[in-house]
Amino acid sequence: MLLTLCLLLHCGAAVPDSMVIYSGRQRQLDVRIPRFDADVVIDGDLADSVWAHAALLTGFSQYAPNDGVPAADSTQVLVWYSGNAIYFGIRAYELHGRPTATLADRDQIFGDDNIQILLGTFHDGKKALMFAVNPLGVQGDGALIEGANISASGFIGGGVIGREQPDLSPDYVFQSRGRVTDWGYEVEVRIPFKSLRYQPTQPQDWSLNIIRQVKHSGFEDTWFPAKRANATFIGQSGNLIGLAGMHRGLVMDLNPEATSRATGAPAAPGTAGYEYDVGNPQVGGNVRWGLTDNLTLNGTIKPDFSQVESDAGQLAFDPRQALFFPEKRPFFLEGSELFQVPQNLIYTRRIVQPVTAVKLTGNTHGTDIGVLSAVDQRFASASGDDNPIFNIVRAQHSLGHGSRIGLAYTDRIEGGDYNRVAEMDGRLVFKDIYGLSFQLAGSRTRAGGVATTAPLWLTQFDLQHRARAAQPRPRVPHRSRLYRSHRRRRLQSGR
Repeated sequence: MLLTLCLLLHCGAAVPDSMVIYSGRQRQLDVRIPRFDADVVIDGDLADSVWAHAALLTGFSQYAPNDGVPAADSTQVLVWYSGNAIYFGIRAYELHGRPTATLADRDQIFGDDNIQILLGTFHDGKKALMFAVNPLGVQGDGALIEGANISASGFIGGGVIGREQPDLSPDYVFQSRGRVTDWGYEVEVRIPFKSLRYQPTQPQDWSLNIIRQVKHSGFEDTWFPAKRANATFIGQSGNLIGLAGMHRGLVMDLNPEATSRATGAPAAPGTAGYEYDVGNPQVGGNVRWGLTDNLTLNGTIKPDFSQVESDAGQLAFDPRQALFFPEKRPFFLEGSELFQVPQNLIYTRRIVQPVTAVKLTGNTHGTDIGVLSAVDQRFASASGDDNPIFNIVRAQHSLGHGSRIGLAYTDRIEGGDYNRVAEMDGRLVFKDIYGLSFQLAGSRTRAGGVATTAPLWLTQFDLQHRARAAQPRPRVPHRSRLYRSHRRRRLQSGR
């Protein structure tokens, strides 16, 4: 009883007078977080003095299964930033008991209680980066693109209808540590600006929303009072305003690689020992260079993907359906969210083992761009004698309030043969609850001197609207019930 009362009163988490509070339920959604030239040890303990002066986000609302009502469990999020990173401190109160927490693999934490931080660094309402942690600080991360990956069954557990599912392929470098307490759990998160792309101007505003998933109840809470009857989820976000003095620093990663092997066999008859063939070692490497705050250039020469997790086995039941393997190779994961196209028209796993490749990703003049060019090994071609050449271009521009339009072009050239695809797609959101998605594409393929073409088109109209619950029947006045009862008795007595 005492513990319950303590949690209801937020015992042990008294709010200092110097702390500015932003309540989502009171529509205090423009957050001006303080900037300190300080650093803290990420150990899952919010006892450092700097946290007492951070901005406090509270007043969460339930999003699923019923939106518009106060969250059943209290959540507090502390936010501040320094010149090179942004910090989040999370206190999640749990009245039910100990939260669900495991030492899961990365991106496998969504069966636990978890907190998801959604950051829109370009403030365009169509894209958000997700940084998720469970109560022990185990990480999950990805990207959400408006309208690119909507599922009728929802993200986790099938409870969230019509919400974008995150692409969990990207991996961002950030620090987190958490601990389970008597009243819930506490987590510290540090996201360095080197891991982000953001606008080249300062000061600037970012989009922000915080999601909490409570596993014992299946509830999902959000700091922004989001409505399920809305055609855009990413567009329902608060704002971090007036961010300035941020320094991404020199972003330069060099990863040289050398691979060698030796094979041995017993020597020829009559001689002792083994004979070894060491072959020619393969030397290559990768480079990542942050040209500006919003553009990154990647290059690779003869990359070694032997450290990448092997693909899970798949069975081809229908020969008309191609097998799909998720992208896990580091070079191709950088900025992969910028290459998302409906119907998976861009599938980088077609590039098997590149000899060399270069990629430019980022945002310029409000447009997301991704350019990739690669030369593959000869064994990946149909003839075995040509080096396949790949070129991929993707651009997306925000039209405001969850609306966007995008273009894509891909080609693959093998000697005199080729395959080329041009595509346009978009999503238009209007009056909050209506969404129109479309895609038009065409391909041209030449093989053996014969050219063929094929079209693709797709349109989808969504109405995100909740039917109003049936109203209960009005009560019959007491006098009428007595009258009907008296009349029934008269009818029964007259039989």
